[in-house]
Amino acid sequence: MKKIFIISLLILSFVTSCDDSEYQAPYGDFSSLSWITTEGFEDSNYVSALNNYIGFSDVSNNALTHSWSIPSGTNLLNNNFNAEQDTIYTDFIGAAGPLDSGEKLINVIFRAPGIKEIELKNTFKDSVAESVLTNGVWVVNKVFTVNVFDDVKPMFKVMKGTEEILTVSETDMPSEADVASWPTVTVEAGEQLTYIDLTTTGDPDTRTWNFNGGAMDSSGAETVNLSYNGLGSFIAGSITSRRNDAAKPDGETMKLIPLKIEVVPSSQPFVINGMITEDASEVISFNVTGEIATLTGEESNFTVHVVNTAAGFDQNIAVQSAKVNSSDATQIDLVLSAPIYNSDNITVEYVAGNIESVDFRVLDGFSATNVLMRRSDNIITGAGAGIGLDYTGYEVEAVTGNFLKKGFAEGYWVGNTNVAFLNFSRTADQSNSGSFSMKYESPSGVTTAKLQGSWFTNATKTTYAIATLPAGDYDVSYMVYLEPGNTMQAFQTEVQGGVITSWDISTLPRGQWVEVSSTITLAAALTNKKFDLSINASNNVGVTGEQIMYFDDLSWRPLEAR
Repeated sequence: MKKIFIISLLILSFVTSCDDSEYQAPYGDFSSLSWITTEGFEDSNYVSALNNYIGFSDVSNNALTHSWSIPSGTNLLNNNFNAEQDTIYTDFIGAAGPLDSGEKLINVIFRAPGIKEIELKNTFKDSVAESVLTNGVWVVNKVFTVNVFDDVKPMFKVMKGTEEILTVSETDMPSEADVASWPTVTVEAGEQLTYIDLTTTGDPDTRTWNFNGGAMDSSGAETVNLSYNGLGSFIAGSITSRRNDAAKPDGETMKLIPLKIEVVPSSQPFVINGMITEDASEVISFNVTGEIATLTGEESNFTVHVVNTAAGFDQNIAVQSAKVNSSDATQIDLVLSAPIYNSDNITVEYVAGNIESVDFRVLDGFSATNVLMRRSDNIITGAGAGIGLDYTGYEVEAVTGNFLKKGFAEGYWVGNTNVAFLNFSRTADQSNSGSFSMKYESPSGVTTAKLQGSWFTNATKTTYAIATLPAGDYDVSYMVYLEPGNTMQAFQTEVQGGVITSWDISTLPRGQWVEVSSTITLAAALTNKKFDLSINASNNVGVTGEQIMYFDDLSWRPLEAR
């Protein structure tokens, strides 16, 4: 918001003072350089929106000469302008720059974007701050730099698959008055349009899309893939681009998306779309390729088969209710007649019945499909000296002891095997989350090395004790990244003195982070035990050449016992 320009005795008391060694004239006869602007009276670097103004006042003492200089792309506001009352500054535009003004107070409106320099040029008989002695007088050329931001001018395009169906430039200003001439795109129910924000002018940092007729009402994403599931005719919506950064002047512009959308019945089959999942309420859900119009009496057409080998359980559980999700008309929610547990292996099968989409298609049946079970929270939260989850992500740097033998990661130990060559080392080269990960590197083939982990519940080593793990089954996982060219086949983990687990990585994609997981059973609660990670040549027979991989985000998630 523009500050109101008021010069008071208190404000005028601000001066850029002379040094003690400078001449001190009698009271009322001293020279000083001072100024006030509507942006303050200390800085000289400002920002402004286009067609906004800044007021500048020279309140120096005993200047011999004085003038302001304004550049091209700026204008003075005329004397009728009243900062306390007037809000449309362009109504008061006066003389255009470049020009000099001998007025003490000038209000400068910025009519072109870019860097603008307002210069105060004064002379004094005595030395003042920022002055230079020239031809017997002290000269000041004080420059105020203003970064003028252009108006925000949204531009965007709309794609249907690989076809560009609409492009709106920053100079286009669609109007509802012209809606009859807007293009129409026809999409089948379940199809998508892609909206892409291309705005750069005005330096916006956020945007809001508002949509009509799509699967979402709004989005702040730069690129939005929007599905249209219900039949009908719609006006696409609008985009509002804005500057939100506190270091920039306020500014936003809304622009209509000049596109009419006609959603017609799909020619594609009505089928399951994506994975089947379980949520925290034990509801099993899946999406389909279109909005559902009718779903009643379908419970008996679903077969939910549950296997839990550890508990000796292998049977079907009846579906108590099958309903359309209240927030997403493409989602079917199944509530079962008996409890399920995340240690269960569950499949869902559907025999086609009378589930109908809004465009009159009947849902196809599907064979037994695995359910992605809800995962518990990571139990390794850490209890000692700030290790915690940072420990699981290798975020804590070793700051004591032998850094090499610790692999530079606090709470870990590699020992002498890490001194000759850093097989294990904490690194910022790659990370799945946070800033660091654990790197394994071997220059030729696979070098056997063990990274000993922190203690589980150790009374004498509480600094690195990370969790209390009771007996039971756990879903244990790492995020791993294998460098392109890596041909390793496996790594190994060990709960010290007990459970050894081999992890197959031979078929994992290279060059990207991938989650690997395994079920680990603890017969008894862990006390005075470590969890170690090792790379063994015996598990990587025939591997040659340089081998590099990274580990991050270790987690232990309890599996519910049936």
